[in-house]
Order: sequence, then C-alpha cells, then structure tokens
Amino acid sequence: MRLKAVTTLALMGVLAALGSGCGQEQATTAPAPSFSTAPLIDPNSAPEAILVGVSGLGSEQVGAILDGRPFSTPSELHAILSQGLSEDALRSIYGVMFIKVGLNSGAEEDFKLIPSTLSPGKLAHEFEEYRPYDSIEQFEREMSKYVSDEEVAHLSRYVTLD
Repeated sequence: MRLKAVTTLALMGVLAALGSGCGQEQATTAPAPSFSTAPLIDPNSAPEAILVGVSGLGSEQVGAILDGRPFSTPSELHAILSQGLSEDALRSIYGVMFIKVGLNSGAEEDFKLIPSTLSPGKLAHEFEEYRPYDSIEQFEREMSKYVSDEEVAHLSRYVTLD
C-alpha cells in the first residue's frame, strides 16, 4: 500500500511538472531574447590575448585577424572569419566583436552582419531609410519603431555617426 502511495505521488509530480490536464497542449512562449550592451571588442586594436579569449575564434582566425588588420568594414572581417566558421559561430563572435558601421556611409552588406531580431534585409533597409542621421539619438528613435528599447541599445553598439 505504501509503495502504491509513493508511486501515485511521484506520478502526480511528473504530471504537475508537465502541466495540468494530461494530454492538453500547453501554451508556451519563447524566452525573450537578451541583448548585450557591453562595449564591443574592436578587432583592429584588440591585443592577441583578448582575441584568443573570444569564444568561437580559433588560433587560425586570430592569426588571420592579426595579419589582416586594419579592417575598414565588417564585410572585410567577415570575408576572413566566414571561412570555416558556421553562421551560429559568426553570430556569437559578432555579439562581442565587430567593426562599427557608419550610419550615413555603411553598405547594405555591412548592416546585414549586425546581429538583430529583424531579418538582415529588413534591418539594412531600416538603417538606410532614415539617412542622413544627424545623431545617434535620431537613429535610436527611428529604430525604436521596430524593436524594443533593449534591442535599440544593443544595435547602437554596432554603429557610428559619420
């Protein structure tokens, strides 16, 4: 009798963990993306010791960065890093290290490399649509029409006023 009670309690715990109403579908929501606002590493000036610490960069990529400096655009850096790295690895790297893009002069392919919840094409279009930018604050106001305040702060790390 005691074993049956323990088994019943265990089964009730499992059902509770899965959600009430066995067989009923539970509404799930994806976790909200988190956006870093930490300063980005500049691959043009970061010492080798910092580059080695970037998750996803191997010694081959670190050597290519050191040999290829200076990079004037994210696309130049991407041309080196995209050889042998997956899109997920690149996204992770670009989350901590990037060449900033000039809002008023940046090319579409550079804007498309910025990590965002917007599709790359939509992101580039919105960045270019409001040119010329007079200030970073103007950029932030315009982008807040499309993404959260947290993502606006995140995106601001990737651009410069030129």
